[in-house]
Amino acid sequence: MPPSTAFARIWVAAKRESDWDKVRQGAWYPVLRSGESRVVLDVSGRPITLPVEALEIRDQKPQRFTVVYRLRTERSPVKGTSADVGRVYAVCPNCSTRLKLPPVPPLTGACSKCGHEDAIAWWETG
Repeated sequence: MPPSTAFARIWVAAKRESDWDKVRQGAWYPVLRSGESRVVLDVSGRPITLPVEALEIRDQKPQRFTVVYRLRTERSPVKGTSADVGRVYAVCPNCSTRLKLPPVPPLTGACSKCGHEDAIAWWETG
């Protein structure tokens, strides 16, 4: 079976299971295989199987930046470091790098890691 060209990300409202810790909120992952109830994603070179209902799946890789709203009660694992991007941040669709957003919400973003530039999809939160 040829590899899929589909991409998927976890729904923001999906109840996360303990073995999903490598699947980052807002990041898009290539679909390796899909069935009626389960999908296998390539997450950092490892196959991770998730239920279909927990995923948003697209036929093509998205180009716009995803906006992630971390819960107020959710602890930032990098708080106090240069990697801390705050409670609301954008995720690059190309390389999944987190982008710190300025106080005035921008309409476009540019990734400092891969150089990808496109719109920030405020209407498509992840």
